[in-house]
Amino acid sequence: MKDPVCGMEVKESSGFRSEYRGKKYLFCSASCKQAFEKEPGRYAKG
Repeated sequence: MKDPVCGMEVKESSGFRSEYRGKKYLFCSASCKQAFEKEPGRYAKG
């Protein structure tokens, strides 16, 4: 799965997770997770 903020490949075991509109997202770092949660509509696809 790709980090929607930076595009980096992220493993399912990543501790950085969020959910938006019923879909889960994984992140490579806390900073990418924070960026997503600040503006989820900017990064969420579909």
